[in-house]
This record gives sequence, C-alpha cells and structure tokens, in this order.
Amino acid sequence: MSAFERMELAAEMPHDLAAEQAIIGGILTNNRAYDEVCEVLEGRFFYSPLNALFYQTAETMILGGHAANPVSLRPLLSGNDLVRQAGGWETIIGPLLMSMIGIHGIKGYAEQIRSAWLRRQMLALSGDMRDMIVRPDGVTAQDVVDHVEETMLEISTDRADMRTRHLTTAMDAVMVAAESASKASGVVGVPSGYDALDGLTGGFEAGTLTIIAGRPAMGKTAAGVGIAVRAAKATHKRVLYWSGEVSAEAISQRIIAAKTGIPVLCIRSGKNRGREVSEGVYGPGTPLRQEQWDRIVAARHAATHVPLLIDDTPAITVAKLYSAARRLARSKGGLAMVVVDYLALMRGTADARRQGKYAEVSEISADLLAMAKSLNVPVIALQQLNREVEKRDNKKPTKADLRDSGNLEQDASVIILLYREEYYLQQDGSPTQKPGESDMQWHARIDQYERAQAASAGKALWIIDKNRQGETGSIPMLFDGKGTWFRSISEGEGSEAW
Repeated sequence: MSAFERMELAAEMPHDLAAEQAIIGGILTNNRAYDEVCEVLEGRFFYSPLNALFYQTAETMILGGHAANPVSLRPLLSGNDLVRQAGGWETIIGPLLMSMIGIHGIKGYAEQIRSAWLRRQMLALSGDMRDMIVRPDGVTAQDVVDHVEETMLEISTDRADMRTRHLTTAMDAVMVAAESASKASGVVGVPSGYDALDGLTGGFEAGTLTIIAGRPAMGKTAAGVGIAVRAAKATHKRVLYWSGEVSAEAISQRIIAAKTGIPVLCIRSGKNRGREVSEGVYGPGTPLRQEQWDRIVAARHAATHVPLLIDDTPAITVAKLYSAARRLARSKGGLAMVVVDYLALMRGTADARRQGKYAEVSEISADLLAMAKSLNVPVIALQQLNREVEKRDNKKPTKADLRDSGNLEQDASVIILLYREEYYLQQDGSPTQKPGESDMQWHARIDQYERAQAASAGKALWIIDKNRQGETGSIPMLFDGKGTWFRSISEGEGSEAW
C-alpha cells in the first residue's frame, strides 16, 4: 500500500480507495471517461482528499476546454501540500495510471464511490444526532428532527438527480404528449378541472411551480382546494394538499359544502341558520333535515373516488413535505400534484430564518421548485399578496404585488392572481354624500355602485399574470361564498362542484 493509500485510513469509515484511483487513472488516460461519471460524481464524494484534489483539478480543466493528463496536471499539483505529504508527484502518478480501467466499466466505480459517500454522510448525521440529544445546549427535539430532515434532503439531491437528454429525445417526448393530448382534451399537463384555465395554460406542467396569490378573502384556499379535488378526480392519481392554516376537517367541510350546497356554517354546527330577525341577527337554528344528511352521506361516498390526501402538520419544512411526497410518488398509486396552502406558513432552515422572512420565503420557493423537478410533478403554492393592493383605488392585483415575497416571481412558471370586486364593494359600502355634492351627483354615484355590485355578485377573476409556456389573460369565474367554491362560467351556478 502506497503512502497516499494509507492517508485517511485512521478512521474506519465506508470508502473505496481502489475505485477512486481507478476513476482518476481512467480520466487522466482518456478524458472521455469524465463524461461517463460526471452525472454521478462530485469532488466531495471522494474519501481521500488527495483523490478529490486530482478529480476536481481534472474536472476544472476539462470543463474549461483543456486536456487533463499527467503532463498538464503536473505543474498545477506537484507543489501542493497533499501531493508532497503523499510522497511527491513521481510516487503518486505511476500507481494512479496503473489503476485505470476501461470506459465501459467506469460508471460502476463512480456509483461505488457515491454509495460510500452516502454511508459516510449518514454516519456523520447519526453522530450529529447523538451530540444534539446528549448535549442539547438549548436545542429542542424538533430542532434535531429538522436537522435530520434538512440533511437527508441535501444528500439525496445531487448530480445523480440530473436528467440530461438530447434535444431530439426531448422533442420525441413533446410529440408523444401532444399527440396524446390532441386525442383527448388538449390538456398536456395535469388538468386543473377548470376548462378555461386549462385552455390558457394547457394544464399544470410537471416539474414546475405555480403561484396562486391574493389578498385575504379573495378565495385562495377555495381555489387551491378546488384544483386539488378536481385534479385528483380527473387523473385518478393522488394529490397531496398541505394546509398550514386550517385543519383537515375544515378543508373537508368546504368540500362537503361545495358538493351538497349546504353552507359551511350549517355543516359545522349541524343546524340550519334560523330566521333573520334583524340585520346580522338570527333566531335559533333548526337541526339539519334528513335529506340534508343524505346529501352529506352521498358526498362522503363520492369522496372515495377522489384520491386527495390532506396534511395539516403546522409549520412544516420543505424537507418533511418532500419526504411525504416522495413516498407517494414512488408508491403504486403515484402522485399527480402537490398543493401548498400557503407558502409563507412553511418553515425554512434555521440559517434562512436568521436572515429574515424574505430570505426564508426565497429558500422555500427554491426548494419547492426543486421538489417539483425531482418528483416530476407540478407544485401549486398559495401565497398572500402584500398590503400595497389595499392602498390603491384600483384593487386589481398584479405580479408586482409579490415583490416582497422572496423570489416567487422568478421561480414560478405560472402566476395566478385572484380578484373579487364584490368583496371590495361590500367593504366600501354604499357611497355617502360628499360636502358640496348635489343630490343628483350623489344618487348617480349610488346607482353606479349598485350596478357594479349587481354585476360583481358571485363573480371573480383569475388573472394569469405570468405564463412561461403560453399566453396571459383574465378568466371570469363564479364564486359561491356560502360553499366557498369556484366554478367556471360555463358550468353555471349550482352545477356539480366535483
């Protein structure tokens, strides 16, 4: 065993020095060997710092368009401390070149190196866990769990996740998808269940992040739940819905209300609202009738054909959500989509939290996009717009109102903004007479207000303000306030919700 082979052997950690030397010898003999291993290997995967130095130096040269061989590497490395400690250049280079193998078997060696690295990372993580538990120093049990999840996410997403394909291969996939879509509904991605939205976007594209944003009371959760339910029913694949604000039971109440036409309040209380005795004041309610219970039971039966999974874990991390989504994606039933309600209620890493909310949201947004790409499913994230909307006379939002929300605008492929004029008109109330205003002018403003109120009643707009793969535009929608549900205009009021 040479001097540089004995380096690092003091600690008994998983390693394969022979494989490391074979990789380096193969690359230095034929640079095409690098092309075979670069999607699997990174310099940090090598156990020996000396082997890592050789690999990273060769990689830098190859990527820079230069040949990496003993002649070109010698002036760069012969004076390096690691090289000198291992006995010098002449001692090292001979055994390395003797270790080389053919290109055809080299990828297997790369997999062995990565596997040993993964085992070392898990051993190191187990040591961290032990230290954090035995000597907590203010570290909570939840901090330990978060550290484990974040580390596992980091080590499970490396170059092995790369999906590099030739242009013609990608084009073949596009042609197959387009042909399949042309024979069906024309929707290429995961359908939202809302025809007008799917017509504009072509469905939610796998591996992308879509942001649905609005101010409070615009119907963000209603939109998210509606899309989740309809997508699950249309695809017959599971949809994972994370709710950070309301419980799984509250989400279920909305879904039952939409299906049965029974207001959410009545489902929650088990009673019909009593007669209104004065504005906003109601008499005693009466228990739900048998036919209403029959409708609720029928909705429960219909839900068996909707593979929707609701996770209401508070302040979840992307790592924890990714872990749950990955299990679903790999299982027999598959995964169609992940919906996050809403993004700012997720918890970022400790480092991001220390930097402030902007940094935390930016990190969460980037991690959600990475999750979408890794699982090859669309991720729909709901988010609240900033308060600047409320300060304007025209309350219709734009994607600029996301500017304080980290890098959402950059990370999202599609941005959908929700707007309900009816809500703002109700908030403003009927116009009062201004000083110096004539009765005729005042009544004209009242007439205008009442016409706007009548025109906006039960209506909403879904504004597609960004669409990386298609057109932007506004989609008129129907909104059922009592049932907290959106419907397409073509569906009509009172139509089946799902």
